[in-house]
Amino acid sequence: MKSVEENRYQVPGLDRALSVIELLNNHPEGLRVNDVSERLGFPINSVYRIMNTLEHRAYARKNPDGSGYVLSEKFLTLATPAARDPGFLENALPVMRRLRDLTKETVLAGVLLDDRGVVLEQVPGLHTFSFKVNPGLRFYLHTAAPGKAMLAALPEKERKDYLDRLDFPCFNERTITSRKAFAKELEKAKEDGFAVDHAEEIEGQHCIGAAVLDRQGLPIGAIWITGPSGRLAEKDFPELGMQIREHAEEISHTMGHFAFKVA
Repeated sequence: MKSVEENRYQVPGLDRALSVIELLNNHPEGLRVNDVSERLGFPINSVYRIMNTLEHRAYARKNPDGSGYVLSEKFLTLATPAARDPGFLENALPVMRRLRDLTKETVLAGVLLDDRGVVLEQVPGLHTFSFKVNPGLRFYLHTAAPGKAMLAALPEKERKDYLDRLDFPCFNERTITSRKAFAKELEKAKEDGFAVDHAEEIEGQHCIGAAVLDRQGLPIGAIWITGPSGRLAEKDFPELGMQIREHAEEISHTMGHFAFKVA
């Protein structure tokens, strides 16, 4: 029970709106006004006004199939400093388009968000069949090429902190499920300058990604390509990985990062 003093300094309408946002965040498939009202015990007219306000401010939108409201990608701009920096996507998109034209595969950009990664943007592939991912999708770090690439680029202590708190759910026989094995994978990604996903979560889907660095040399995000394993064959990973690494480095340079090698 909240005390009278605590309630005195709260805004009921804002409290309800935040409850609605939290509920929608837990239901990415969408919820109707009646569903939200029933689950939270709020009056329908109150929920309707909240939904309309969120939609008007572009923080929520209606599903095309009429299955209710979902949160929009606009929340990403509030969730992480990298997403708030317009320079990342603005500088990344032209490079991503060139990488898409080179590989013909879908190219994506994303960032770290808590203990997951999140997709910010994509440039659809040119093949008749290409994977497409909705911006805002969260992904596990231990199975995804961009997650590995970003963690590999972190300072050793920060990388260790991530390893200590990550969980390793298993999706198939290729999923890395131990801290020791994942640490070894990150060392390889750091050495190569790119990371790979051998269909470790989704059957038949390969990914190759590289981190984008800021002027301090810290990862502000990653770019990656994704496609069916029949087209992105493992024998081609080294060549494709270097291409993606070079494009990621180009974006890093526009963000102020310059790596100097000692002869």
